[in-house]
Formats: sequence, C-alpha cells, structure tokens
Amino acid sequence: MDLLTSSWSLAVPRVLVCIAPLPVSLPSEDDALPPLIDRSEWEEFATEKRRIEHLGGRLLLAQALKAWWGPRATLLHVDEVEVRRDDHRAPHVHWMPGTWRREPLPSVSIAHSTGLAAVALASPGWRLGVDVEPADRVIASNAWDFFAGEEERTAFDGPQDALHAWVCKEAVQKALGLGMHLNPRTIRVGVDGFAHVNGARLEVKHLEHEGLLVGLALVEQDVRPNDPEDRILDATRKAMETATDWSIGCSTQRRGC
Repeated sequence: MDLLTSSWSLAVPRVLVCIAPLPVSLPSEDDALPPLIDRSEWEEFATEKRRIEHLGGRLLLAQALKAWWGPRATLLHVDEVEVRRDDHRAPHVHWMPGTWRREPLPSVSIAHSTGLAAVALASPGWRLGVDVEPADRVIASNAWDFFAGEEERTAFDGPQDALHAWVCKEAVQKALGLGMHLNPRTIRVGVDGFAHVNGARLEVKHLEHEGLLVGLALVEQDVRPNDPEDRILDATRKAMETATDWSIGCSTQRRGC
C-alpha cells in the first residue's frame, strides 16, 4: 500500500489517500470472504473482473482503516465494521449492529483503474472523493462533450487538460456521494483550485504517482446515514440531558456511611 501526500487550503482535520495493486486471484467458493465484503453483493457481480476490483478495493479499505486508527488498531477491529451503500450506491463505513461502538469513522471513497485500487478517507463531517487514471490516457476529443460544456472544451489545451478535468469531476461526483447521478457537464472546475456545482464548493486537485493521475475533491459535508444504534444512543443521551430525575429503577439506599 502506497500512501499519497496531499495538502489542502480547507481546514480538514485529516485525510488519507492510498493506492495498491489489485489481487491476482479470487477466494475459492469454500473460503470465507474477507471483512468488509457483503456476500449478497459479491454474488451479484457477473464477471471475474468486477469481483477482483471489489475485492481489491475492500482489502485496501481494510488496510487504510488500520492506518487511520494507528496505535488504536489493536482496539478497533475491521471485522467489526461493515460497508453500507446509500440510495446512490455511495459507500459508508459503519460499526456492525451489536458492537455498540461510538468511535467516529471516516468517510470513504474508492476507485479502480488498470490493475489498481485507490481509497480516500476523510475526517467525519468531510468527504474526499477520489478517481484514478493512467497518466498517459488519451480521451478522444469527440468524447469531451460527454463531461464538459462548450466553453470548457474550448479552453482545453489538448488531451492532458481533458484528462485532468475528467479525474477532478469524477472525484467531485464521489465526494458529493452522487456518482453519475450528477451530470459532469454541470461541474465547473476553476483555475483557483475549486469546483462549483449546484451551490456546493469543493477544493479539487490532482496528484501524479508512478504513472497514475489521481483526482481528489474535498468538501465539508456529512452525508453519513445514522445507524439504528446511533439513534437509540442519541435519544438516550437527550433524555439524560433533559430529564429532571434520571435514575436506575431501584430504591436501594446506602446508610451508615
């Protein structure tokens, strides 16, 4: 796993970006699936390629979470975490029901490209979208219309500018948790390092790493769905804060002390 360094003008507490090769083989049918993989979702994948990508992304996510936790990784365990998708299929990490864990978990974004997986984590309350492409990929000019408006296309000084715009817009789609539900043509990437879409303002950048172009987009936005256990614990906390008499159902008193 390679860790990438990125600096931001936005005051995000912490981010982590990492890249690793995809596995070369799949678990056998008799093997247990690694943590963070949902068997029902796994069985829906129609091709070996899609399973390899999914497996590589989840294995890298497990490594990234351990790196995020650092010394606390001996107390916080990946096999107590699961990945859930929202209505737009954006992934979110949650503590499994029954663990009653309350330690905040980071937001997560996952990407794949040409034998590699990339994972981006950001502090709760923030989202960091990631996209990765070979740095020498050429997007044909007749395809620019798919993701860029006329004025933007006119400003492109060749395929490299188009590729930079593409990875940044893909990262914006993931940072906002919308994927292709968000039309990339509506995303405006400015020369000031920020992108604007539907009233949202995201800091964007690209990094080069060993022949790869990595697009990143950062926004202060908490779209993580609440767990049922979170709602129970929050309701209990509010009751404790507002009740005039919060006591255990017992009238035992200590005397003679």
